[in-house]
Amino acid sequence: MGNQTVRSICFECHSRCGVLLNLENGRLQEVKGDKEHPISRGYICPKGAAAPEIIYHQERITTPLIKSGKGFKQASWEEALSLIAENLSRASEKHGPESVVFGTGTTRGTAPYINCFLTAFGSPNLMAPSNMSGGPIVMGSLATSGFGMSDPDYANSKCILLWAHNPKKSWPGLYMNDIRDGLKQGSKLIVVDPRRTNLANKADNWLQIRPGTDVALALGFIHIIIESELYDKDFVENWTDGFAALREHVSEYTPQKTAEITWIPSNQIQDAARMFANNPPGAIGPGMGGTSQGNDAFDLNRALTIISAITGNLEVAGGNLRLPAPTSKRSCYGPDHDPFFNLPKDQALKKLGLKQFPLLQFIPIPSPPQTVWPAITDNDPYPVRAMGLFANNTVCAYPNSSHVRQVLKQLDFLFAVDYFHTPTTELADVILPPAHWVERDDVEDLLMKSYVFSQPKALDPLPDCRDEKQILIELAQKLGLKGFFNNEQEMLDYRLEYAGLTYEQLKEMGWYYGGFTYKSYENKGKFRTLTGKVALNADFLENLGISGMPQFREPPESPYSRPELTEDYPLILTTGGRLLVYYHSSHRNIASLRKKAPDPELEINPDTAQKLDIEDGEWVYLVSPRGRVEIKVSYSPDISPEVVHSPHGFWYGVENGWQRVNINMLTDDEALCPVTGSVPIKSLLCRVEKM
Repeated sequence: MGNQTVRSICFECHSRCGVLLNLENGRLQEVKGDKEHPISRGYICPKGAAAPEIIYHQERITTPLIKSGKGFKQASWEEALSLIAENLSRASEKHGPESVVFGTGTTRGTAPYINCFLTAFGSPNLMAPSNMSGGPIVMGSLATSGFGMSDPDYANSKCILLWAHNPKKSWPGLYMNDIRDGLKQGSKLIVVDPRRTNLANKADNWLQIRPGTDVALALGFIHIIIESELYDKDFVENWTDGFAALREHVSEYTPQKTAEITWIPSNQIQDAARMFANNPPGAIGPGMGGTSQGNDAFDLNRALTIISAITGNLEVAGGNLRLPAPTSKRSCYGPDHDPFFNLPKDQALKKLGLKQFPLLQFIPIPSPPQTVWPAITDNDPYPVRAMGLFANNTVCAYPNSSHVRQVLKQLDFLFAVDYFHTPTTELADVILPPAHWVERDDVEDLLMKSYVFSQPKALDPLPDCRDEKQILIELAQKLGLKGFFNNEQEMLDYRLEYAGLTYEQLKEMGWYYGGFTYKSYENKGKFRTLTGKVALNADFLENLGISGMPQFREPPESPYSRPELTEDYPLILTTGGRLLVYYHSSHRNIASLRKKAPDPELEINPDTAQKLDIEDGEWVYLVSPRGRVEIKVSYSPDISPEVVHSPHGFWYGVENGWQRVNINMLTDDEALCPVTGSVPIKSLLCRVEKM
């Protein structure tokens, strides 16, 4: 077969960098960065470079497995899919199709095809971590300006504001080239983060915030910008509603009060707010997890959108752009395949989460997991009896892992689609082995800056592994579903129809750029909101029982909201910071990656540690009101003495690792954001104990 190079895009994380796949005799030998890729420009991270190690790993699941006693036995695809179809049918016949929930993680881009399957099956219930990863950004910014805030134009910005966002570790291939371009051209840099990240170290202004007080800081910014008359008067007068009410609302968030709440010196808050307003255009980068994991996540993202709006930075070069995907309504989470928009209304309104979070009827994101758990345990609002999980290590991915594991054990039937065994597949009745991204054709458009990319198949899947699209097709055939796709080519061409392309054409091109318009609201004469203007004070939200103004809520577990806990739990725990070598809880068994970050490490101020008689590198217990985990101490002089930080996703390589080293044993899943269902895992109380 000889040597061959295939141009593709990596999907070991959501940056989806351009790569060149070097093959030898039909086997992947090496992955290199593609310098011609318009976004990543040759960058590749350790995860992408490790793709050959992942594909040929000895622990990879390469045949369907069916539960047998305390373990699993190998099975044929016919046997495995028949068993899944039988159990999904049984649940649907007894409790209705809504009793079946499919869940996805954040990788592999399967959401459009799973949504099409659920529509054909009749279930409105796709469960995903959107409520803690990007969903609140979408909901908060759409409710305010009619478009999302996920496309900052860093390269042309004169002031970059990174809010709870560390793209050097989380999105390097997608954002870092543009950030470097902006900084080279003299852009100011402001970083809001309790930790001194690499970018915070380079910042003109690093705001070391008390975890969980971001909304107060954002309202303080708005107060300073308005009272200093640094807002864009023309834009505010012509393109916004509710400015007078906003001014009144933020009047109490003086620099002094904001400093008391956030623990940031008042002069530093004033300097940062004025720096952003005085250096247009300014781009705000909200952290995909950092601004989406709090009890007031919706309010935070509303407030950040308002800051961008009143400073005139919406849809301008160097500001926050509206970059539509060329695939339009068939983009990754587009309405053309969302069951909520395609099922009969009475069935669509059974979507889990609508009762608790009514805004999901108007700005839909997948059902928050925390709205699925009561349906499994208490039949509330109806029974959920069967679940399929695609690339989702649910036990470790979501807060309060002990509770999550107990919930999953109460299902009648669970199947999982994953490369490797995890604490979640351990609970499954059937496990299916999917093709790796190198082994399948696909299109990628989510957050791709008005591009759509082809991801061409470079290899045949390992024997008995299958493309998830093919798995869904065969499962639909087993179930006799009408209106579903007949083959993978149909699926891919369907995704590209609005772009006027077939997949074969896109594959030949590599990528297609759909373009965008600056200040599109001027051409249209309106923003995509109910009033046609940016909603600084959103009256329509009040009809849903939601405040029309962003509201700061003290974290539900903090020294101020729960002072009685501080004697036993005197430290503030913030968690979830990303490690470049891993993608959430995945890649943990890959030797080259594990070598770079083998252990979970607790960042703690040396003064705090020494008072507890704890040495750098010592293993300790980290304890919250929900549980205890083992973790290795890492001295960090730049973290506040009252704060500690832990990464997430550790479980592999330790017996009962999901219990012993998984930080989600400590996190909370009860005090949710009342609008988005976001989880308050950025600010919790804890203590450190010697082991």
